[in-house]
Amino acid sequence: MDSVHWLRDCANRLDYIHFKDINLDNYQKVMTECIRFFVTCGKGVMCPIGQGIIDYKSINRLLKEIDYHGYITVEQKRDPRNCDSSLRDVSQSLA
Repeated sequence: MDSVHWLRDCANRLDYIHFKDINLDNYQKVMTECIRFFVTCGKGVMCPIGQGIIDYKSINRLLKEIDYHGYITVEQKRDPRNCDSSLRDVSQSLA
């Protein structure tokens, strides 16, 4: 899915956005396995914002263009048993 295209098409209905990013190499590897969701998170499928395949610079430009003032949640999915780098990764996402 083209996130920018989708956001532009739905701009008049947006009141909440949820940000995540995906490491494509890790995603493609785990999609060949039959494993649980948090196991995939532990394998690094979800990465800090801006380090994955989602074009957040273009999304940011679009949100300014459409004058978006709703909520945005930034999320870093983790296996709760393997979360020692969560604060670092969320800080990188915020930056």
